Amino acid sequence: MFAAGHHGMPWCPVHLRAALRTGLLALCWAVASMAQGAMPPGVTLPESREFTLASADTGGDYLIQVALPDASPPAGGYPVLYLLDGNARLPLVQAARDTLTRRGPEADGSPWLIVAIGYPGVERFARERRAVDYTPTVAWRAERDDGHGGAEAFLDFIETRLKPAIAARFPVDTEREALFGHSYGGLLTVHALMTRPSSFARYIAISPSLWWYGEAPLAHLAALGVSEREDGEAPRVMIGVGGDEQTPREGELGTPRAERLRERAMVDNARRFADWLAAHRPGWRVGFSVFPGEDHGSVMWPATRAALAFLHSP
Repeated sequence: MFAAGHHGMPWCPVHLRAALRTGLLALCWAVASMAQGAMPPGVTLPESREFTLASADTGGDYLIQVALPDASPPAGGYPVLYLLDGNARLPLVQAARDTLTRRGPEADGSPWLIVAIGYPGVERFARERRAVDYTPTVAWRAERDDGHGGAEAFLDFIETRLKPAIAARFPVDTEREALFGHSYGGLLTVHALMTRPSSFARYIAISPSLWWYGEAPLAHLAALGVSEREDGEAPRVMIGVGGDEQTPREGELGTPRAERLRERAMVDNARRFADWLAAHRPGWRVGFSVFPGEDHGSVMWPATRAALAFLHSP
């Protein structure tokens, strides 16, 4: 069931952790109801909301899912984690937040509000749309006219449309905002860091697709944007990558996939970028992690735990 939220937008509670907690009870109720020839009534799950937000910047609609913490908002409001690939990533990040940050079974968990940015009608990844929204414009790629390069418009949407919408609905601390992305989402996070360091206080880029910039990613990144935040505050940066992300699996040697892994150099590019930041942005606080034994798909499990520790560090 839906109820009208602010600005007439629909809201739909979708709290996954509560669903897991009450799943057995719901199953028993469903079996009993069907045995009596009736379907179970709808269940309203607390602590999460979702709504659709249109963007004049990108020309598309976005599914915004907001996972509220169990804890009451701090005096200054909730810190906010903006999560890319929201359709696919929210279940993992929300479950991790609500289970890994407690000091006891009855203790409050993390105060971070999760705002997952996704796409309507998509189960996990909107491949074509994310390939536009998360990729910066690169001159030699623009000549192909392949529809990529919409990062600036998407970041404008977050800054001028999404952030005000969240602030209108929830008590938030606009000085404690973070951006979290993986793969193309990590690329967008790096681009935002290098061009708009004042947009967020913390940036989490996991397996950033820096190969997008071509054969010399660092040269391109070094030429981007500004070098300091407008307010003088130093952003905090977490860069992570799976240790096996440029290592072909057994039997893949000599295959196109093995060559692609070599060319994309996910581990080397991430490490070089972190080293470059440490050398050229000495005021910024930069952390780099390699997650051993993890590939491009599995890295988000350990990286999410590390990201939560990063968000809660002083």
